[in-house]
Parts: sequence; C-alpha cells; structure tokens
Amino acid sequence: LIMVVLTVLVLLLTRNLEKVPSKRQTVIEMIVNLFNGLVVSNLGESYKKNFVPFIGTLGIFIVFMNLTGLIGLPPSTKDINVTLMLALISAVVINGTAIARNGLGGYLHGFVKPYAFMLPMNIIEKFTVPLSLCLRLFINLLVGVIFIELTYMALGYFALIIPVPLHFFFDLFVALIQTYVFIMLTIVFTKTSVEE
Repeated sequence: LIMVVLTVLVLLLTRNLEKVPSKRQTVIEMIVNLFNGLVVSNLGESYKKNFVPFIGTLGIFIVFMNLTGLIGLPPSTKDINVTLMLALISAVVINGTAIARNGLGGYLHGFVKPYAFMLPMNIIEKFTVPLSLCLRLFINLLVGVIFIELTYMALGYFALIIPVPLHFFFDLFVALIQTYVFIMLTIVFTKTSVEE
C-alpha cells in the first residue's frame, strides 16, 4: 500500500515541473535539497550523484512506513523482518561504496587496520552495523506501538481524548526522529567504512 501511495504521489507531484516553481514544486525542491544537504555536508560533493537518490528513497520510504500509526495502522517498521531488510540493504550499500571508492584490495586491507590483530574485531564490526540499524529502528517503533496499545486498554471509554499527545509523540515525533537517525547512521557508517 505504501509503494502504491508513493508511486501515485510521485506521478502527481512531478508533473509539469517548471523553471519558476509553483508551491508544490517548491516543497519537492525543499525535500530534495534536504537530502542533498545531508549527503554533501557529511560525505562530500562527490557522493551527491549516486548517494542522494538512495538516501532520499530510503528516508521517504521509512517515513511513510513509520507514519502509518497516524491513520490507525501499526507501522510496518514494528516488524523486525522489515527493519532487518532495510538494514541489510544499507549494509550492502555501505560496503559496496567502500569497495567502489577504495578498490577491493583497499577494502580488504581495512580489515587489518590499524593492526593485524584487529582483524576479528573488524569482521565483527561488519555484522554489528546492520544489527545496530535494524534493532534501533525496530525497538523504538515497537515500544511506541505497545505503549499506545496499553494506554488504550487502560483508558477504556476515555481513550478518545487522552492519547492524542501520545500519538503526536510516538506516531509523529519518534517516527520522524527514527527515520533521521537511520539515514544519518547509514551516511556516517558509509563515511567511516570508506575512510577505513
């Protein structure tokens, strides 16, 4: 459903783009500039062409998955299978970028830096990156869903008014913050992997 919504939105919002932007086009350009700024300020101008589309797509997709709580549907990211796949995709991009930037030899040499005895720790690090991305998103969204469900169960008939601030916090604020954290960690892990 989210993919259908995103596809329809892209088709509707990107029609009739002009040099003098309309309000709709201005909002789209602000979103694109947000992702451009995140990538360029953290990774550099050379990453803009290839990395911005990935980070932008990842960010928008996760935002939409996280915000479904606002319409009464549990967020898809409360399922560990979803967050695991997102984390694995990010891990492939992180390591693929490191190989593309440093070559396979340079990438493999990074496993014995700064000292050869660090090899086991550097191998473990490659597994902890996707695990960290997966669990951080999954646990934060799951806790919000459980807390709101427990609140509704406890309040009974009074549940129509009181949980509104909780929805604002868990379904909006936490959803946006966790999206930002996920894409920023992907950017930071990419930078670290390339530099190592």
